[in-house]
Amino acid sequence: MHRSAPRARRTLLAVAVPVGLLLSATLTWQSTHAAFSASTRNAGNAWQSGSVVLSAGGTGGALFAGAADAGLHPGSTRSRCIRVDYTGDVTVDVRMYVSTPTAAPSTLDPFLVMSVERGADVAAGTVVDPDCAGFAPAALAYNTARADDVTADVDRTLADLKGGHHDFATGLQVAPALRPSTHLTFRITYAVADDDAAQRSQSQATFTWEARST
Repeated sequence: MHRSAPRARRTLLAVAVPVGLLLSATLTWQSTHAAFSASTRNAGNAWQSGSVVLSAGGTGGALFAGAADAGLHPGSTRSRCIRVDYTGDVTVDVRMYVSTPTAAPSTLDPFLVMSVERGADVAAGTVVDPDCAGFAPAALAYNTARADDVTADVDRTLADLKGGHHDFATGLQVAPALRPSTHLTFRITYAVADDDAAQRSQSQATFTWEARST
């Protein structure tokens, strides 16, 4: 009885070694091949920002300046037209506002009745007559009628325009959803009010059109 024990242990050991190796190999195979896999990819992605480009076309200088806008008196009136080109590639909100240049006079502001009209859009490179020949009005942006019309609101003056529409936030919304490559036209008109206090007065102004992406 006592002599068979060592033989039995040798037999069990001889069997245990191959079984252990087999189990080890099986576990190794299972850990190496435990999952199927697949992948796909989408290469070549790129991003580029759009641009907002606004310019005044063919003005050749200030709209109102020189002898034609000097020596004014009650009833003096003048209209001037301008083309504003949007050549960016994103949709924008275009607004117009007016300011007084630094250290410039503004005493005539309360006596200049103003109107701003948006005209028909034109093709690129269209020559817009600064004196508004052929201008086709489309919508009023400021005042109830053209400044030289008897139905115009006489309280819509240059002073009011500068005070109420002096930056983008307060600007006249002349083109709220403008598409790329659009060429706008505008007519700006003033008329001097019938008021003796307008004598010996001067004013200067900067008209600004600003576009911001929407």
